[in-house]
Amino acid sequence: MNTTDKTQNHTDNFKDLPFEFILYVNNHIVCQRFFNVSNFREESLKSRELLDMMKRIGGMNMGQFGQMGIIPTYLKEKSMDYLWENFNPYETQSEDTYKAPNKKGDMFKFEFKVGGRVTSEIEFPNEFFTLNSRSNVDIRLIIPEIISEIKETLSKKRYTLV
Repeated sequence: MNTTDKTQNHTDNFKDLPFEFILYVNNHIVCQRFFNVSNFREESLKSRELLDMMKRIGGMNMGQFGQMGIIPTYLKEKSMDYLWENFNPYETQSEDTYKAPNKKGDMFKFEFKVGGRVTSEIEFPNEFFTLNSRSNVDIRLIIPEIISEIKETLSKKRYTLV
């Protein structure tokens, strides 16, 4: 089996999975998942609920002050872990002691696709997190939560059309 055959088989595996989400950092893919939604309702793609779902997944400062979506909340927790791991209580802390990774201008983008077509996307900056977006972003632990949020939203019985 040559490389072309392997690629073709890999692509064929996802033909039956029309739903997809991708998390990018500066237009570089960090995570991509294909999945299926049972009881999918086509009108959900033009609904207010889809917009709300995107905010619940990648929103910053939604509703109440400081409330964030699934991905920013997770990145914040990982940032706090990083800060505590590098904290030394026996050393006087100064700006020179802590060096944050260079991340100015880094942008996260969460994209939701149906049938290969982008239906919705949301962006948020990396300036609030201490993670190095090019090497330390790993969202594998929250993938089930993200997919569950999408499936629940796309299979509701009623929608508010936009």
